[in-house]
Amino acid sequence: MADNKKDFKMQELHTPSAFEGALWACIGIKGADTIFHSPPGCYINQHVNALVNDWTCELYTTNLSYANIMQGAEGRMETTLQKIVAKEPGAILIVTAPTVEVTRDDVEGVAKKVGFKDTVIIHPPIGGSLVDGKEKAFINLLDLADPTVKKVPKSVNIIGPTFSTFNWRADVHELTRMLSGIGVTVNCVYTAGATIEQIQNVTQAELNICIYPYDSGIGVAKEMQKRFDIPYKADIIPIGFGNSAAWLESVAEFFKLDAKAYLKECMDNAFEFISSNMVFTVTFEMTAALSLENANTYAVGISEFLNKEAGVDIVMTALSNPDAAKRLEALCDDVLINATIEEKRDKFVETGPMVIYGNFYDKKVSMDEGFKNFIFSDIPTIGYLSSENCPFMGFMGAKYLIEGLVNEVYMGIFLETKGDMMGSISTGSVPWDIKAEQAMIKVGEMIPHFVRATALKKLHQEAEKIAQERGTNVTIAIFREVSDKFTPTKFKAKFSQVFEDDDVAAPAVEEEDEEVPVSSLTFSMPWDDEAKGMLELVPSPFRQAAVSGTEDYAREHGRDDVIGATMEEFRKELGM
Repeated sequence: MADNKKDFKMQELHTPSAFEGALWACIGIKGADTIFHSPPGCYINQHVNALVNDWTCELYTTNLSYANIMQGAEGRMETTLQKIVAKEPGAILIVTAPTVEVTRDDVEGVAKKVGFKDTVIIHPPIGGSLVDGKEKAFINLLDLADPTVKKVPKSVNIIGPTFSTFNWRADVHELTRMLSGIGVTVNCVYTAGATIEQIQNVTQAELNICIYPYDSGIGVAKEMQKRFDIPYKADIIPIGFGNSAAWLESVAEFFKLDAKAYLKECMDNAFEFISSNMVFTVTFEMTAALSLENANTYAVGISEFLNKEAGVDIVMTALSNPDAAKRLEALCDDVLINATIEEKRDKFVETGPMVIYGNFYDKKVSMDEGFKNFIFSDIPTIGYLSSENCPFMGFMGAKYLIEGLVNEVYMGIFLETKGDMMGSISTGSVPWDIKAEQAMIKVGEMIPHFVRATALKKLHQEAEKIAQERGTNVTIAIFREVSDKFTPTKFKAKFSQVFEDDDVAAPAVEEEDEEVPVSSLTFSMPWDDEAKGMLELVPSPFRQAAVSGTEDYAREHGRDDVIGATMEEFRKELGM
């Protein structure tokens, strides 16, 4: 019913920009006060966005009026700066809004006049991406770094996490634990959760590690190598058992450490986890789709882990980084770059994955299409609670990803079938002709796993009901009639193959290429305009069958009319 949702057709309801990126890189630093030089609407929107995706943060605004923007806002900037200076913060970070960038306020001049030493001004590029904003802030924040501090032996900086990076706390917690296991300490997480002192002493580390290389951090890592001669690593994504081991081994080699004993302990634990649970029973030949435009590194790491180590078929990925997309082409035929929500919805329906990884918008549209198995993996989340306990990265992350996948999908199937995974095709009260049984098995093979149990139970129930009413076995003719009436519209072309070699005539419908106007249909109860409008979305040959099926559904649920909500409920019950 995509045509009924044209107002939803855009890149997303909102695609984070460079201004979000710069703000998110700043507001996670403890001891620094961030000022968003902006009108109140921009400030409120950004503050809410940050709180939706992360824990509490402190963010101030110059609260510009329309007159300020038109006549100059330096006065508001000076007043706000003086108030923040009085609080004696460790640093002041100023991010300018698009409106200020257009009017070209002299923010640097105001900051110089106020005279607070550790002030960093960030002008995010207008029209820039989330990554552009983060990298701009990362590099400008290096102005706070002290290049004279002594190196701390066997220490690293973890580069890339910012506020509103999905699951960053848990990833950092797990990677820090792993590094500690081989005797390496984390000097600074640049920037989420870092103190202003850690930002100033970021140059103490001997190595920088970019943990989200397809999202952010590479630019500032290169800049730190240039300015402070700190090398960096960004070649291995520590997601999955194999890559987590390779990542840790690479760090150990850099510091000339022997990590064999620790790695053996970790891999033995992983093997015990995999072998003692029914992991491959559930994951092997499972299908998954990943929609992670704001988490490209996750898209690559999770896809490769699930496919190469768990046997999951990745049927679709949607992301925003072309380099990440190119890497994923080796294991996924459908790789979308900067897709609209409509394009993703259509691809979900086309590929029929058993589980979808994505954000709040993806969950909403996938639920509307009948998908039940969903795992949050990207922002925005809205109401999703995260902590240090559920990483996606590292050895614990690999176990958590498998745990989440198996529990989500297996329990969904188990509950959907009420525990009867291998029930017989007939209850015994109504015999089935062999051709009807064979047809039902073939139809079942064509329905995606996520709706298979529900759809087959519906077909089985309706076929036996008609057979009982007619006093016959369930024949191929009855099953064809039920199949045409109750199966999801998007599968009908496939199902026609089942009956092609059979001499039973199809239920009478108009020719496929002949339009059947809604006004010509026969109704046995009142329909409101919204419900009739939905019939326009049903392929012409199946409209009368849709009317009959919907009216039967309405009667079964105690209604004497059909409204739009009735159509929607019936559609979802059928898995369409």
